[in-house]
Amino acid sequence: MTRQIPTRASLYFILMIVFMGCKGASGAEEKQEDKTKENRHMSDEPAQVQLGTAEEEAFRQAAHDGELEKVKALLKQGVACDAVDQDGRTALMFTAFNGHSEIVILLLDARAKIDKRDSLDRTALLYCATGPFPETAKILLDRGADPNTVDSNEHFSPLMHAAAEGHLEVVKVLIAYGADRSLKDVDGDDAASFAAQSGHMHVVEYLNLSE
Repeated sequence: MTRQIPTRASLYFILMIVFMGCKGASGAEEKQEDKTKENRHMSDEPAQVQLGTAEEEAFRQAAHDGELEKVKALLKQGVACDAVDQDGRTALMFTAFNGHSEIVILLLDARAKIDKRDSLDRTALLYCATGPFPETAKILLDRGADPNTVDSNEHFSPLMHAAAEGHLEVVKVLIAYGADRSLKDVDGDDAASFAAQSGHMHVVEYLNLSE
């Protein structure tokens, strides 16, 4: 029986839980940082900028929220472009998930690893394909993202995600860049199966006609 592919809404909920958890941890770090600054002031030592997990988390959050200038500022301060959270996710993954094309280009120009994988082997393109962002998907594909990458859990591909969400324009972009519509997940279901299950018959029709 065909399973329901994870929805964009469920992925968004997971990402928000991660951010909420990290904020609690970063609060403690900020207190420690304030204490360190106070000690430096008392000893008249010159203050030095130290970038840690709090800055990296702020960097990923800014990328997720589309805050271009904040992302630029943190990059200028020296935040590692591919710094990961506890699940191996990067700023590029977060910003691709929300279709922030300008930030995607900025991060790629800063040499972010385009096919870097999180703990479940999901890439920025896999995250991007869950949303209605054909322009962002095209940028990633133009820069060399693998259209046929699959995660290590269910072997879902970008095309499967786009089809399941009914994002026809993203499906078209992926097909144009060589996405394999015959790829199947661990249960033998393909992109057309997921589109049909979700009632996106226009996507099913396109996948069948464009073979």
